[in-house]
Amino acid sequence: MGLKKVIRKLIKKYFGIDGISLFVKKQKKKFMQKVYTKKYTADDLVSEMCKMGMEKDSVIFIHSSMTEFYNYQGSAEELIQKIIDEIGEDGTLLMPAYPPRKNELIKKAEATNEVVFDVLKTPSGAGYLTEVFRKWPGVKRSINLQHSVCAYGKLADYFTNEHHLSETAWDKKSPYYKLAEKNAIIFTLGLPKLIGTIVHCTESLLKDKYRYFSLFFQRKVTYKYLDDEKKVKKHTFFLSNIKRNDNNKKNILKTHSEKINFTTTKISNLVINRINAKYTLDLFLQLAEKGITMYSEPNPELYKKNGKFIKIDEDK
Repeated sequence: MGLKKVIRKLIKKYFGIDGISLFVKKQKKKFMQKVYTKKYTADDLVSEMCKMGMEKDSVIFIHSSMTEFYNYQGSAEELIQKIIDEIGEDGTLLMPAYPPRKNELIKKAEATNEVVFDVLKTPSGAGYLTEVFRKWPGVKRSINLQHSVCAYGKLADYFTNEHHLSETAWDKKSPYYKLAEKNAIIFTLGLPKLIGTIVHCTESLLKDKYRYFSLFFQRKVTYKYLDDEKKVKKHTFFLSNIKRNDNNKKNILKTHSEKINFTTTKISNLVINRINAKYTLDLFLQLAEKGITMYSEPNPELYKKNGKFIKIDEDK
């Protein structure tokens, strides 16, 4: 028996936790709760978000991990309501709402003829806060098996009503691209290293121009879904069937970005990042035109000539 299996078995026996990573997370949380003891409320969180640019009429997209809200004194419902109150009736709040085990559902769609996505009932796999938001009265949800999004507010329909027509999860019909169009603010709560899903619009928008980015959309998937009228329909989209590694993302931010568009603060242990949606997408698109990408795998150097990406219609 391998060492990892032995450790996993011992952890399960003595701590009742099935998995090394889960055990490490729980131990880290216990330790961090002793280091960070400051309590905070929904009002405190919203206050920090306002200092970072959230205001009346804002379009706000939130990525979150409530397991990192160690000392939060409140509920998910309270936080959502206070954000909605702050941005007002002309503002819009969005969160990711892709289904749990989405890769398994994609494989199931490829292997069967069953409905794999119900826009009204399929839960969100993007964290507890997003699942509470999905059930919020008046929330709209985009139909997309890979990267569904929920939205509430003035522009909810605008953000969600075309995702089932997208060729990729992040093309011009997607909520993610529209975040840039509406100059949205993206917040990450408890996710220190995440920039945001919007960066994937880069390869989606350039897939028909450059050979390198076309690699990311070689796999065609058709799935059945139930819409909000309980009608069974189909959606076909393209996704990656190759291994990807985006470990150059941090270097791009450090070397090429203006810090004012990527700001960070902290309440107790909770890291809050603010990202300018339009600036981020424009930056990654501009860098791609110069032959710079966040991906190290697939190897971008194999698809360049004179330091720039080879165009699809360019002679080999």
